[in-house]
Amino acid sequence: MESVAAITRESLYNEVWAEPVSRVAPRYGISGVALGKVCRKHKIPLPPRGYWAKINAGHSPKKIPLPIAREFENYSLPLSRSRTYDPNNPDASRKKATTAQERIGFVDVPERLESPHPLIKKASKRLRQKSGWDNYKGLRSAPGEIFAFEVTRDAIDRALLIGDTLIKALERQGMKVWVDREKSCTLIGLDETSLTIAISEHVARSKHEVTATEKKAIERWQRSPNRWGTGYHYPRPPDYDHHPTGKLTISIGGYPSRSWGDTPKTPLEQRLHQVVAGALDLIAEHRIRAEEQERRRLLWQTEKDRYDRQVELRKQELEQLEELKVSATQWLEAERLRQYIDAVEQVAIRNAELSDELKDWISWARIKADCMDPLIAVSDAILDGPEPRSPGYYY
Repeated sequence: MESVAAITRESLYNEVWAEPVSRVAPRYGISGVALGKVCRKHKIPLPPRGYWAKINAGHSPKKIPLPIAREFENYSLPLSRSRTYDPNNPDASRKKATTAQERIGFVDVPERLESPHPLIKKASKRLRQKSGWDNYKGLRSAPGEIFAFEVTRDAIDRALLIGDTLIKALERQGMKVWVDREKSCTLIGLDETSLTIAISEHVARSKHEVTATEKKAIERWQRSPNRWGTGYHYPRPPDYDHHPTGKLTISIGGYPSRSWGDTPKTPLEQRLHQVVAGALDLIAEHRIRAEEQERRRLLWQTEKDRYDRQVELRKQELEQLEELKVSATQWLEAERLRQYIDAVEQVAIRNAELSDELKDWISWARIKADCMDPLIAVSDAILDGPEPRSPGYYY
């Protein structure tokens, strides 16, 4: 089998412009629609409508060049060659890649429940309990405890039979089925990818007509002198009546998701091979989506790390520049003080007024100037020392 790393944007671009998508898709075990999504996601242009008709007529229509996409540089597409593809018979390979019954085989539903799966055995016991059901539609479900059934009492047997057959068919394809108590849902999974699954019954709704009994209860409440007191609630009839239809639907996934249900011509029992094939396709699509999201997350993280480094470098440069400005200001201040001290000394010498007291001041002033100069490593015992502590108040 060809390595996934060998499938690049350039190689797939050459394939879809050399042959129609309907012939390229079976090489990867997916449909033409799925391959089109992959191309659009990775900015690979596809031939426009009528392109192949012009080719067959002997014309040479212009190809759309592959655009530059820096986010996909050194990137391998999440595709792999199909094991069932036969280059000598591509039409048969295309049929095998797109036909669920050919891929999975027909899933036969038995007439009765025999050797039920542990999940179905537990669900059967829970769904048949008389108490604990408060759904206003009459549906029974306990998604945090058992397989995610949502059916009326009359549809329990059929739903369990379909669910048991489906679980066993999924497990034959290498998938796992389990109940997640924390999320209150049922999951199917393959490798590291998991999707939700549920079997539900459609309940029809009709406008409720007030019955004679309900009408008498309303009139009795209206005649009661204590009708607004505690315990006297208005006997409000329901707005709608709900009627079981027996029509079951299997739903898999959140987004993207798919569902299969009873149709006027085909019951759900005859579509389970489609459900299994659809589950495999959804898991593959979910995996591709997750890999794409992870690739984008890593790309974003790389860009964010680069941005953070630039911000930190800029911050350090600004801090160093501020320190440089402060040092330059201190140096200028120290030089200004020295010039002033020299001027005082020269005036005193010229006027013959250089006393011992003035000499002591000049020495002190020059030491202070040196303490301010950042180029001279001198410390002032008083100014650089700790702040004096007040003794507080006297009591």
